[in-house]
Amino acid sequence: MSEKFIFSQEVLRLLKEEKEQKYTAIEIAEKIADKFPDECKKKLENSNNKRIKNLEDVKVQWAAEVGARINFYKDNGILVTVDSPRKLFYSENDENSEADLEYQQEASTKRKNNQPEKALYPVLVDYCATLKIKTLRIDEKKSHKKGKNYNVWLHPDLVGFKYIGADFCKAAADCLSAFPEKSYLYSFEVKDGVIKLENLREAFFQTVSNSSWANYSYLVAEGIYDDEAKEELKLLCESFKIGFIKLNKNQPYESEIVIPVPKKTIDWNMINRIAATKNEDFIKFLENIKIEHVSPTDTDWAVATKYETEDD
Repeated sequence: MSEKFIFSQEVLRLLKEEKEQKYTAIEIAEKIADKFPDECKKKLENSNNKRIKNLEDVKVQWAAEVGARINFYKDNGILVTVDSPRKLFYSENDENSEADLEYQQEASTKRKNNQPEKALYPVLVDYCATLKIKTLRIDEKKSHKKGKNYNVWLHPDLVGFKYIGADFCKAAADCLSAFPEKSYLYSFEVKDGVIKLENLREAFFQTVSNSSWANYSYLVAEGIYDDEAKEELKLLCESFKIGFIKLNKNQPYESEIVIPVPKKTIDWNMINRIAATKNEDFIKFLENIKIEHVSPTDTDWAVATKYETEDD
């Protein structure tokens, strides 16, 4: 009896067999597709994702899955470079590994405000889709006026919803129905460019102000300028239970949660405060949550324009 094909295990096997060789997510997907052409065809035939129309789309999908499970690979001894695009590799040489992973300043990390912030919203939507988080854009301009900049500190840029039992077997899903908590809520504050010491506190405490009501709250940007800013941000994140997501605007599936955050209890008083502004986007978010468990096809979320992750 042949061994069952599990994509993530084949990624590990490939990298460990070809140690010291560094591959991007798409290069890994291409190598596995070449090695397992029948599995690649099977993925195409069995996919429910309308965006997967040919074998090249399957490779892109597999690349997205590599990016979405980056922490799984790290936990299994795989190293990840910090350059863009990221490369994964396996090494038994600690000195070489540390040298390769050393943070390198790039010209692109020194810029800020050279693009509209809204250009990053679709990137975050795509990345969240790889984590099976459904998202919705919140436009503070749709709220009743409360004074200059009031709504900027009250409304997050994007909100998210994830049903816990989306991939559960029937027995576990039926059991879940007996418990009150069946989903997680997310809130995201997005900043263009990178986080530096000079803009860190304003960006961070805006996130605390408008996002701390959710189970998971994140500040989102394209990176952190240097180690000093990263240490300061880590301290603040630990104190206020906020996470940080690094966005890769060219390859959304290569974005990553750099600073994870523990799950918090939902602050319904804060949710009520936001909803009281009668922001139609946020009210739509609450309505979507209400009917999601009963009839998810009747809800309307942001559309992921590039990638969605399927199970192995």
